[in-house]
Amino acid sequence: MRHLSVIVAAFAVLGVIYSVAIPIFETPDELQHYSVVNYISRYGWFPPLGEPGEHLWDQEALQAPLFYWAAAVSSFWVDTSDLSRQAVLQPKANIGDATLPGKKNAFLHGPDQTFPYRGATLAVRLCRWLSVLLGAGTVAATFFIARSVTDAQSGWALFLPSAIIAFIPQFIFINASCSNDSAITLTSTLTLALLLWIARSGSTRRRAALLGAAMGLMALSKLIGTALALLALGLIFLITRRLSDTATAAAVFMAVAGWWYARNQFVYGDPLALNAFLQFVGGSADTPSAPSLSFLWDQFRLLRLSTWGLFGHISVPITPYGIYAFFDIGAAMAVIAFSVSAFGSLADILRRNDLLRGIGEYIACHRAMLIALVWVGAVLALGARWFFAAGIQGRLIFPALPAGSALAVWGLRSFSARCSPVAVRRVALAVSLAMLAFTVAVVPLYLLPAYSPPPLVDRIPTAATQTDIRFGDEIALRGYTVARRHNQLLITFYWQTLITPSTDYTVAIRLVRPDGSFWLDYVNYPGMGTTLPTTWRPGELRRDEYVFDTNRFPPVAPPLRLIVGYFDPRAKTMLPIQNWSDVREAGWATLAEVELTDSQ
Repeated sequence: MRHLSVIVAAFAVLGVIYSVAIPIFETPDELQHYSVVNYISRYGWFPPLGEPGEHLWDQEALQAPLFYWAAAVSSFWVDTSDLSRQAVLQPKANIGDATLPGKKNAFLHGPDQTFPYRGATLAVRLCRWLSVLLGAGTVAATFFIARSVTDAQSGWALFLPSAIIAFIPQFIFINASCSNDSAITLTSTLTLALLLWIARSGSTRRRAALLGAAMGLMALSKLIGTALALLALGLIFLITRRLSDTATAAAVFMAVAGWWYARNQFVYGDPLALNAFLQFVGGSADTPSAPSLSFLWDQFRLLRLSTWGLFGHISVPITPYGIYAFFDIGAAMAVIAFSVSAFGSLADILRRNDLLRGIGEYIACHRAMLIALVWVGAVLALGARWFFAAGIQGRLIFPALPAGSALAVWGLRSFSARCSPVAVRRVALAVSLAMLAFTVAVVPLYLLPAYSPPPLVDRIPTAATQTDIRFGDEIALRGYTVARRHNQLLITFYWQTLITPSTDYTVAIRLVRPDGSFWLDYVNYPGMGTTLPTTWRPGELRRDEYVFDTNRFPPVAPPLRLIVGYFDPRAKTMLPIQNWSDVREAGWATLAEVELTDSQ
């Protein structure tokens, strides 16, 4: 158990690090999830649905309540009157576009979100830490699934499944966010662990009641929990062949979750509130028409990437993309090892028996493995059905990860039997440490750069064009550079604060064609939306880089004129320009003629 404690502790530490490194509301639907938590904290009941965009919580008002209740208990005492000020979209919010260069934040983040945390920022962090705790529970519960599936009493086979899921970067990322995904993953893992315990050690009324309670909590975690609960009821009947135990589990399940179905029926005319959810998000429960192969491939790619590591609002990928291949190869090897072992064992048994007797013996010998396999298949099938109804992301199949990792190790054990036990332990340790090292590296390599504001610098590089342009009496442009790197256009400004600005001005950048039309017209807060001028101190010098993908713009042959200015959103005017002669348009400083040619 010492190894498991180390894995769980490592996951918990990484989860807290991820939760702190990612600004609030920069995970999928986190603002909506937290808004439900905040409403329950204030009013003690579920928020009204409303129309799309009417409330901050949107469709999450229809979600099952378990996570939101627990999160409300953890954060109800925090004053969140500043929530609306902390949940402001930046003008160029990147939501769902992993190929768009530049900063990835969807929301504006000011210094009042830094440590020591307070207000809504503290409340969101508390909810995130609850998710980390639930994720740690999933990692621990995976151990018990592995023990049942692999039938190992000690050694690497017991701990490797926990290490595999604990150190998948996306699993940590999702479990470090305010989201009900952590709750459904834990409760489904506990339900499967109890099913396997009953299959291995026999059923009693108390065990059936525990299973029913876990099923009820699973149903109260997310919609998929109801489908998995029905599967669990079918499996316990097949395992025990006793209606009494099945009825006990069903009764406890309904005692825990039945009120939720009754409430949905009363409010929405649907015990699952599924139709209301799909109508709200624009999905459909109807049988889908056959999509094109290219569409399916694109969605499969999204599923892969968002299972291993696609952070932010599906906007921060792991680069270079070849890194995903290592995860893909590992998953493919696991599937192959499992398939070879499973079919090899079946073939051995069938050689000794006729078909029916052989299948019966195979089920008896590998009952735990088959239960886990059915569980994984059910989650994947439900995920596929949800994909056609409302879309898919990797986090939606996370309830299959614990069983899937245990099945992978079950398959690998048959190959490892031919190898030195010492060598196998070393390989398992090396895999675990490599995954751990990479999940640690994700923070400085991907998460922090995606949201970091423009850095302060001591001087302007000699390669920069020197200027002394003043925007009002508050901000000066001391220099700039323009470069082209393949399909990326990089424009870097060096801003110096003269006095702390009284308003959060936006930077306006244009590339103007000779006929006066705009090839590029970009307006955002400085740092591509990562910093607010009212937080700048006098004398500070900032390096502010803007990155644009030229492939997203129409082809251009002639030189383009680069102009820049600051816009006052309150006065609806450009700031006046001083100390610069080339001001062809009021409030705009012409800097250079830009040739879009490659440079290394």
